[in-house]
Amino acid sequence: MHPSSRTGVRFVLANPSDPSRLDEFSDWYDTYSAAITVPGYLANDVRFEDPDASGEKDSPRYATIYDIVSPDPATAWPDTEHSAAYPTRLFSDPRAELVSPALRASYALVGSQLQPGQHGLLTGIHVVLSNGGGDTERQHREAQILQTGLFYSAARFRIIEGSPEPAEWLEVFETDDPDPRHAFPRATSHAPPAPQIQPQLSQSFRLAGTAKPMAREVNASVGSGLSRGACGRESGWSGSGAAAHAIDQGLLRQSVYGAEVIQDFGIHRVRE
Repeated sequence: MHPSSRTGVRFVLANPSDPSRLDEFSDWYDTYSAAITVPGYLANDVRFEDPDASGEKDSPRYATIYDIVSPDPATAWPDTEHSAAYPTRLFSDPRAELVSPALRASYALVGSQLQPGQHGLLTGIHVVLSNGGGDTERQHREAQILQTGLFYSAARFRIIEGSPEPAEWLEVFETDDPDPRHAFPRATSHAPPAPQIQPQLSQSFRLAGTAKPMAREVNASVGSGLSRGACGRESGWSGSGAAAHAIDQGLLRQSVYGAEVIQDFGIHRVRE
């Protein structure tokens, strides 16, 4: 287990440069995944996929999330990239060119909310990148979305650094819905964003790298980061992989941070 508190996330959007070579793309991901968390600043890398994405800037195929576990989230990626354990050698592999990054960014955790009660296995996420507005508006809308029961957790983050032109805010909603890529429209039919918030990207993804849903260890008193999954490359990009391997080997991992439990649209801090 890594340290018990995540302080942010490293967030990556990417596309395959040659969709006909997805197996090679995933193989490179898996190799990079095994190496990228070794320095110890990033953990719990999980890769998600939208198989219907166009591959354009506003419709990337893959989203990858690393939990940042450094006390100062701003130092996590620089420390990783400059670590002696960083797998620079992997970028001489021609398969590295199969990964085309659309966004690479680090975000600091602002707050999280967790729907009380039991939930099923993680099947996917919805990601919102946006500008404008503040924390209060986002927190209130997240509470409304969780009340629908279609998502069981939500976390919001503020930008530290990234390229190209990262949004100020990142929100990640986790779902156990059997159809994760269509849960968000149903959940938000009566919960539009505040008018001062300008969405840059709003997209749903299913868990990638395995046909199985992913086990999650969360409860009403402890929030949880994303369990170990798959991702990609940085220096041209960032991410990592091996969701199927992680599940098959029982290596599901958890990151824990202070959670806010939603009850009747109220937000109650239950633990730091």
